[in-house]
Order: sequence, then C-alpha cells, then structure tokens
Amino acid sequence: MPHKKVVIIGGGMSGIKAAIDLYNAGITNTVILESQSHLGGRLSTILSENHQGTTYDLGASWFHDCLKNPLLDKVNRLKKAGNGGMETIEYFYDDGKCVYLDKKLGNVESSFFESILNEFFTFVVLSYTANPEKPDLSVKDLTFEYLEKYKDTFSSEQGDVVIGVIRMWTELWLGESWEKVSGKYTCQDSHLGRNAFVKNGFQKVFVNELRELPRWYRDSSIKLNAHVDKIDYSNNKKIIVGIKDGRSYTCDYVIVTIPQTNLKNDKVKWIPEVPPPIKKVLPEVHFGSLGKVVLEFDECFWPENVHRFYVLADDNRTDKSTTKDPKPWEYPSLLVNYQAVNNVPSLIALTQKPLSEYIESLPDSPSKDEKIWSIYKPMLSKLVGSDSIPIPKKIYHTTWNKHPLYGGSYGCPIVGAQDPSEVIDAFVNGYQGRIKFAGAETMDDSSNGCAHGAWFSGQREAAYIIAKEGKVSAKL
Repeated sequence: MPHKKVVIIGGGMSGIKAAIDLYNAGITNTVILESQSHLGGRLSTILSENHQGTTYDLGASWFHDCLKNPLLDKVNRLKKAGNGGMETIEYFYDDGKCVYLDKKLGNVESSFFESILNEFFTFVVLSYTANPEKPDLSVKDLTFEYLEKYKDTFSSEQGDVVIGVIRMWTELWLGESWEKVSGKYTCQDSHLGRNAFVKNGFQKVFVNELRELPRWYRDSSIKLNAHVDKIDYSNNKKIIVGIKDGRSYTCDYVIVTIPQTNLKNDKVKWIPEVPPPIKKVLPEVHFGSLGKVVLEFDECFWPENVHRFYVLADDNRTDKSTTKDPKPWEYPSLLVNYQAVNNVPSLIALTQKPLSEYIESLPDSPSKDEKIWSIYKPMLSKLVGSDSIPIPKKIYHTTWNKHPLYGGSYGCPIVGAQDPSEVIDAFVNGYQGRIKFAGAETMDDSSNGCAHGAWFSGQREAAYIIAKEGKVSAKL
C-alpha cells in the first residue's frame, strides 16, 4: 500500500483547497480520492442545447457574502492582473428590480409588507433572547405565533402576503418545507453583503482553484473513480483508506469531505467504528433539497428588466408534505430572469422539498416536461396577463435527491434537532488529531452550505496539519 502524509477524500472545493495549501507549505506527499469521474463535488454547470455558449448552474450559482468571499476576491484580483491564463469569470448582482406575484392580488410592491417582514425576524430574535428555553418551533409556527400576537397592527391582506414571503424565503433558501425548518436556528442568520450571480458557469471558478496545483500533481495525485468505502484507524500510527476496487493507501492524516448524508447512511465502513463524536451527532444531520428547474424559451415574453420574480403560494395554512401531483400556486417559487442576467430567454426556478423530489422522480417520457410545465404555466400566465404563452423549448432540472452520493443539496436545521453549532463543532474537532473533516456543512457561520464555505473549511484543515507538522505556508 502506498503511504501518503495526507489522504484527502473528495475532489470538491474543500478537498482541492486543502491540497493547495498543503502543497504550498511543502506537504506534497498527498493524494485526492474522488468517487466520481469528474472533480467539483456538488458544482454542476451544464451547457444549453439551444443557446450556444450559454451555461446553467444546477449547483452553486452565486457568490454569497460578497464582503467576505475569497472566491469573488480572487476573481477581482485576476481581472486587475489580466487573468494570467486563468478562466475569466463574469458575474451580475441580481438584486435590482424584483416582482412579488400573488395569485389574488397580482403584483405586490415590497413596501406593502417589508416593514412587517423585518419586524417578524426581530420578533424571533427577541423571543429566543428573552427566553432561551423557548421550544424550537418551525418557521411556520413562529410565523403564526407572531401574526396572532400582532394581527391588529396590519391588514389581513398584509398578513397573508407576509406569510407567503416568509415561507418563500425559508423554503427557497434551505430547500425544505417551512413546516420542518427550525425557526430558532434559521431566522436569526445574518449575511455578509450581497450576492452576485455567476454568469458563465461556477465550474470555471473551481477550475481556477484547481490550477493552483501544478500539472504534475493533478496528473499523478488526483484519482478519479476512486470510491472510498473503508477507513481503518485501529492502528495508532497509520490510517488505512480503502477503495471499492481493492486499492488502499496508508496515511498519517485523512481529511474527509464526503457529504454528511453518506456518512449518516453508512456508505463508508469505519474500523473499529465511526469516530464516537461523529457517531453522536450524525442522527442530527439533515439535507434539504434545494433544486432548480430551467425553463428555456426561444424568446422572452416576460418583463426583461426584472431580475427576479417571487411567486407566493396561494394557501400557506395547509400541510404541504405530500409529493402527489403538485398543483400550480401550491408551492412558492423564485424565478431568476436569465434575460436580465445573461440576455438569454430563460427562467431558472428554485424548488424545494417535496416539489423537488416530485420533479426529480418523474420518469423520462414525453409527458415529463408537460407535467413540469403545468406547474409553472399558470403562474407565468398571471405574471404577463395572458393564457397564450409559448411552451419551453427545453426543460432542465437537478437530480440531487436521486444522486447516490448526496441525497439532497446541502445541510438544513430541522425542528427539534440538536443545536447546529454543536454538530458542526464535532466535525471541526475531528478525532484523534488525525481524522479531520471538511466541507460546506462544517462551517459555523453564514458561509455554511456555500461554495466559499467549502473553501474556508479546506483552508482550516490544511492549516491544522501544517501547524502540527511544524511547517510554514509558502503562500499566505
């Protein structure tokens, strides 16, 4: 068995960043084992079949936290320096004009509900600050608690719209029903700046990171189709990492970037057992299902200058936990206007459980696109004021729920689960000082679940090993 100082399991953003920093510190005897036939993890950039040169991201699409995002900072540095052979990344702040669409009221101005919406989030913070022992309630339950207490301070129509907006933002940020999402741990989040939409494929952002590793390393030390199925740390000196095809490596340290759902579902055999601190928190791990549906047309028939369309669900008081035949207006939707972003007549709809599960489970057949289009057509007809609208030329969608390595998009705190910070701490602390964990879900700040969060986590774990080995990074 070949021996490596560090074995990195997973060739996504966190794994690549860890390898880069280790290499720059002189720790070059490392290997990256990637289960798939390609690198990038949950990044997924596809090419349009109808609009030449157009890409859609089914994974990460935005630079979030623009005031503290090293990936965006790098893009800007490269632009100033002339890119130097790196990929050129184009981005767009899609936080301009937006439209909130209600089935009964039509277009609703944000001024109609914005102050009430802000007050709701303040209400949640004050509630849990004043009473830390207050039970963890779902976002839905907290919403109705607030509305019941303050219903005399705004009109019933304002209240209905606020309900719809809260639900829309909750579900289309986390990819999970607001009936299941923890209000205690999600309504108090803060973000570090605006979001910038990547126009020409987030995969290019990843490629620029990958090119930080020299060609010889990429050719010899990155192993594709290397599905790790065993981690044996029973020996106090060496860890054995086994691959499904029979190959094995020994190492002094292992950095595990496997999606936490795979750890939870016993896709990896640990010897003698799953590290006890991780075993303790794995039941608390839950992945949401933020999906995307791309509706591609020959021409734009909706307002071209609107950046986003926020479609509010019609009935927010009924349990929507079923995936059976979803109806138009049953679920909220966020539509990114690709015409405004990229001058391409397409709309990118964000989806959530259980709608995303329904769409991804539809069998490939001539009726599949019809079923998907039947969900969105009435909403778009309402938006433009006409039932005579063209059908999409092509529909693309995510497959996160069906993917054998993921089982969802990214982490999401649900009602009654352990404090997410305690779960994250278990992964950050690792085990025995030699089993380390990285990935977007191991960050305890606003970068959690984001591409730059994965980058930060790789940086963190590399720094730990560099310090323990007494090395100094050659490239700070």
